[in-house]
This record gives sequence, C-alpha cells and structure tokens, in this order.
Amino acid sequence: MAAAGDGDLPPFGVRDMLAAMHKARICEPVDVQLAELCVRRSDEGADWAMAAAVATAIASRARREGHSAITLAQLARQARAAMSVVSAAVVSDGGSPDVLPDGDAMWWGEVLGTSSLMGDGNVFTPLVLNGDALQFRRYFDAERRIARHVQRLVTMESDAGGRSFSIITGGPGTGKTTRVAEMLVELRSTQPGLRVALATPTGKAAARLTESIRQRLDAIAKETGVRSEFPGEARTLHRLLGYSPQNDTFRRNATDPLDNDIVIVDEASMVDVLLLDALLKALKPGAALILVGDHNQLASVDAGDVLGSLCRTALASPAGSPMRDSVTWLTTSWRFKEHPAIGRLAEAILGGDGDEVLRTCADDQTHDVQLRPPAPSTDALLEPLVPSLERCLAATNPAELLDALDAFRILAPEREGRMGVSGINAAVERWLAKRGHAVQELWYHARPVLVTANDYTTGVFNGDVGVVWRQDGRSLVHFRANDGTIRAIAPVRLPSVETAWAMTVHKSQGSEFDDVMVVVPEYESRVMNRELLYTAATRARRGVTLVGSSAAIRAAFARSTGRTSGLEARMVEAMGDGAST
Repeated sequence: MAAAGDGDLPPFGVRDMLAAMHKARICEPVDVQLAELCVRRSDEGADWAMAAAVATAIASRARREGHSAITLAQLARQARAAMSVVSAAVVSDGGSPDVLPDGDAMWWGEVLGTSSLMGDGNVFTPLVLNGDALQFRRYFDAERRIARHVQRLVTMESDAGGRSFSIITGGPGTGKTTRVAEMLVELRSTQPGLRVALATPTGKAAARLTESIRQRLDAIAKETGVRSEFPGEARTLHRLLGYSPQNDTFRRNATDPLDNDIVIVDEASMVDVLLLDALLKALKPGAALILVGDHNQLASVDAGDVLGSLCRTALASPAGSPMRDSVTWLTTSWRFKEHPAIGRLAEAILGGDGDEVLRTCADDQTHDVQLRPPAPSTDALLEPLVPSLERCLAATNPAELLDALDAFRILAPEREGRMGVSGINAAVERWLAKRGHAVQELWYHARPVLVTANDYTTGVFNGDVGVVWRQDGRSLVHFRANDGTIRAIAPVRLPSVETAWAMTVHKSQGSEFDDVMVVVPEYESRVMNRELLYTAATRARRGVTLVGSSAAIRAAFARSTGRTSGLEARMVEAMGDGAST
C-alpha cells in the first residue's frame, strides 16, 4: 500500500488525535465517542487505527450536518484541514507535527479498504465503503431499501388506480395542493371507499395541509358541483407510523402495515432517509405513495436529501422510463403574479446567476426586491423595520397583533451571534425597552413566540407562532388556526417556546409573510447557501429585502448544500438497465 508523506504513523495515540480534533472544534463529543467505540470494538491494526478513527469522526460530523454519506475526496480534504489544525496545536505543545499522512482520496480508499470497520455493504460492518462513498451502515441499508422499494413501485399499478409511486414537485404557488385536491376528487368519484392518509413531517405542516385541502375541495365543489369526501385530518409521519421515542421504533411496519390505499406526503423535501425508509416499509401491498414538495428547498434537518435525490434520478433517467414519468414538474408560480420580481429573484438564485440577482435588486421599476448594505449594528438593522414594530405595539386586540406580526419577519441563517436570531431578538427587545415596554418579564405584552415542540393536547405544533396579549395583569398566548379562528392558551400549558421577532430560515420553512428581511452574513457561514437563500426569499408574498454586501450575496447563492448521499447510486443499481436504456 502506497502512503503519502513519510508513510509511517508517529507515536501519537488515537485518543490523543480525537481529543485534539475536539479541542480544535473539528468534531463534537458524539463524533469522538463514536469513533473511539468503533475502533475499540474492531480488530484494527495499530498502524491504521488512527486513520479509521479520523474517518469515522469526520463521517459522524458529516451525518450531523445532514449528509448520509461522504466521498473519499471530501474525506481527504477535511482530514487534511483537520491535520493542519491539529499539527499546529501539537507543535505548540512541544509534540511531533506529523500526526497523520497527507493522503489523497486514493490513499484513503486503500487504507480504509483494509479496515475491519469497513465493508462494501454485502457483509456486516459498522461503516460501508461502496465506490467512493463512505457512510454508516444504517444509512447505507436504508438507502438501498428505499431504492429497491421505489424501483418496484414505479413499475407497478396500485390497487387504487394509477401509479404506485409518484412525485409532484414545484416552487411556491405552483398549484401542488390544487393538484392533490383534483386527484382526490377524481379518485373518490371512481372509488368512493378509498382510504387516503394525508401526512407531513411536522405538526404545523399537517395542520396547514388539512385546511388547504379542505379549502381546495370546497373551491372545486363550488366550480364543478362535485363535492368530494374529505379524507380526514393530516397527521405527522411519526404519528401515522406510531413512532415510539423510547426504543426508536415504529409500530407500523412490514408485519403490521398501514391500512391506507394511498398515502400523500406534503412538504416531502423535509423528509429524511430513515423516515422515508420507515414509511415505505409500512405501505401495504398494492398501496400508492405520493410525495409532494419543492425539491429546491432546504432538505431535512436530519440526514439525507431524499426528494432531491429522487428528482435528480428521474431527470437523469431516459424519457419514457417509469422513473422519469413518475415525476410531475409544476413550473408556473401564481403566488408571484402581482410581484414578479420575487419570482425572478428565486429563479436567479436557483440558477446561480449573480448578475441577475443584483440586477433584480437594483431594478428601479419595482420595489418588490431590495438590497441593503450590511448593517453596522443590530440597532441599525432594525431602522427600516420601525414602522412594522410600531404597528405591532399599536394593535388593539390579538387579531390585529397577529396581522401586524405576519406582515413582516426577519430571517437569519444562524441562531447565535450578533446578526443571528438571538442577537436580533435581543436588539428588538432593547428597542422595546427604550419605549417603556416591560421586556424583563418573560411573557411581556406583544411578545411573539415560536413553538419548538409538538403538543397534541393543546393542538400547537413545532413551528407555530403566537403572540402574548397581556390584559388585567394576565398574559395569554394567542394563535391563529388555519381556518382563521383565534384561540388563547395559558403560557403554563405550552410546550417549549422561544422569542420570534427573528427566526432561522429553517424554522420559517412552510410559512409565508408579506415582507421578509434576510440577513446575509459577511463572514463565511457553514449554513448559508443557495437553497437557504431561495427558501428565505420565497417566504415573502409581497417584498424581499436582502441585507448584505454584493460579495456576500454572490458567495451565498454560489454555494450549494450539495448534500452527499448514496441514494442516487443505489437507485441506479436498483433500476439496472432501466436507468440507462
């Protein structure tokens, strides 16, 4: 085996290396513990135990960042950067700087190929090295099962009629919900007893989908005179599948499948690898699965980009192939008809066209999209929002306050930092305090709160936003339901919440506001990317203000999340000749 550099590892222990990586903030304690556990339980030779440990720690960090796999080229690049930092730290402590050879992708492939921790997926090992992708066994198996399920489903007719697997994808306002409602009307008219399940990844999305489908069915009934039976309340996927957090299992599975004939999943871009795997296992024979979402939006918080991977696989498949024909692409957005500049901005971001983004922002013919220079302080950031804040304070009842709050939102890519959500929220509360507002009280009047956990007892869900209304010495938190009604809940009954004058782009996914201000960091942010900027911009109904320099804006949309996974490779394997003929 040819090794880069000297080829021999210095007497620097695995535990020392991992501790140094943690100290340098290259990895978290969970990455270190997992790497130590894997190496300790293997029969790894002393010479290459350190390389296996470093690879495991970096793969673990990648998984936390949303990647279900990591390529050898990425591993080599990240290991090289890590060794540079660790070497400097070792030298400063008087040790040897050569902690690990500076290997390229081929070197890592050769080293890991001989490791007892790694296999090609056909024998059980903690990690799988298949081709140039390294991933944990759990994700490799899940992606292989997903690929085999999807390949089987796209070639089958469902008992409910039509395809057993299909995807409806499109940007905001392209009519995805309308398409689903029309489909339900058609299916109900031909098969009245059809059992349909509506599901989403989050409770907030489930409530919104329930009301959206109800409204669309009402509109169709008014237009056509045909009223379709409502399929019932949408549920979270976890609730649909009977998830048990105590043992991380689902009650509904291959041996106890769902009894639904069709399962429709909205906001499918937020579905991760393990969740889709569980859902596919739980489909009964002959059932159909329909995934609905915007494959250009941010992917799931957990590992994987399943909707994006499946859509890319379909695009790469030949015209007329079952996989290609399984996807319906909706491209015309009706939401931005009166504010076309937002649509132009979104298209330019997705296309990585920096010149067009800046041209759209500078267009004197429209005020839908604006670019403001970086704010020197959070207080300065708030100056153009003062009228919106004052409208909140002027509200005479909870409904007016909710309206005022929904009219604008500050979005930031990160939670911490001066220009992160916490810093911006603190700045708003300083502004309020200067005007005599009692922000030192937890449940102060007009405080917007973001729910961060599902609570089926009160009917509020992760992502819901309410406002505190204080009257006669008593504070109640008011929420607007999807049907427009407003209800009040005592703060003590709520699950965990946080202040929401500003919120992360991830938390805003699925929401809409009249105007949004998007803070683009001047420093290099690990989370700021094209998909995040697209998601932020498309939260607006009326206007978007980007705050940042031209260079920062270009850097943001030039960087794509590019989540690494093995799903597309597994799809090609599963489709065999169907993917290339």
